[in-house]
Amino acid sequence: MSLRFEQLGKTFVASVSGIDLRRPISTEQQSTLEKALAKYGVLVFRNQPIGDDEQQAFIEKFGPPMNTTLKELATGHPHFYDIGTVDDNGIPTPEIKARQMYMLANQLWHTDGSQVQPPIRLTALHARVLPPEPPPTQFADMHAAWNALPDAQKREIDGLKVEHSIYWSRQKIGMGVDDFSDETREQRAPVDHPLVRTHPLTGRKSLYLASHASHVIGWPIDKGRALIEELTELATQPQFVFSVDWQPHNLVMWDNRWTMHRATPYSGDHPRKMRWCAVRELEPV
Repeated sequence: MSLRFEQLGKTFVASVSGIDLRRPISTEQQSTLEKALAKYGVLVFRNQPIGDDEQQAFIEKFGPPMNTTLKELATGHPHFYDIGTVDDNGIPTPEIKARQMYMLANQLWHTDGSQVQPPIRLTALHARVLPPEPPPTQFADMHAAWNALPDAQKREIDGLKVEHSIYWSRQKIGMGVDDFSDETREQRAPVDHPLVRTHPLTGRKSLYLASHASHVIGWPIDKGRALIEELTELATQPQFVFSVDWQPHNLVMWDNRWTMHRATPYSGDHPRKMRWCAVRELEPV
């Protein structure tokens, strides 16, 4: 059975059929999915009842898995984070301030791993436990946002670099540096990335933003932050955003090089658990 893609959004996002992630994917399938991620940005794999071993095998086909070293979100697995309200045994997760604040920060528009170097390239999120009405995840098409800019502004910002910092994004929700573990402070120094990226497979340019984006290197702090806020507001207008609705056992995979995303609020009594994994770029960006 061959892979098939159905575009869901106006400019990006597609569902995938013709694949069973309980079985190892072939090199040919991996290549096809890479091209689809470059074309659609976000892929929705429906009804994939996989476990940790299958999810690990899947993400490893795309590169070395991200080491999940943040003590605040530790799951005991070296390559998984859990986003949710219960652990593997269905027991409610402890109400630790740092963990709660991390979950809250997911509601900010962000690009996974832009606060590290090399940054995260691809993310895969699998729905393990869902409430009856699960909140959607919203995605923004950063290529379409770039295309919407006036040519003069494109020339002005192409080539700029931006400092990304986990401490800047968490400051927005009330966390201070002292709320982080010693391990996190040692591992997560601020890093620089280009404001505009060119996709290696398509040659298309896109904005590279996130809640982690603090300021423009070489610009006055206030001026740079105003530009980042302006571009983020542009990129998250309704015409550039698609909401992915979750169903049991869905896996959603996205290309962080030209998409941005955010969680939507959930405070229900029903358990919810999403298992997160990712691969980083092989070289600094």
